[in-house]
Amino acid sequence: MLNLGVFLTIFLGAASSLFYIAGELRGRVGWANDICVTALPICQHPEWPAFAAAVMICAVMVLKLAMGSRF
Repeated sequence: MLNLGVFLTIFLGAASSLFYIAGELRGRVGWANDICVTALPICQHPEWPAFAAAVMICAVMVLKLAMGSRF
């Protein structure tokens, strides 16, 4: 379960980076245009997945501390 949380944290961080770069390159590079047309709100606000990643890593850490060394 915790591995899934860590995976989702990394995935959301990578998605945030991708949307940030696509937003900066929109209008100049074809793949960036395609991404921003598909997901314009996230392309305009790439911090949303980053905030979700921060919440996820906090939840993973709380669960890890709550479970202790049982697993």
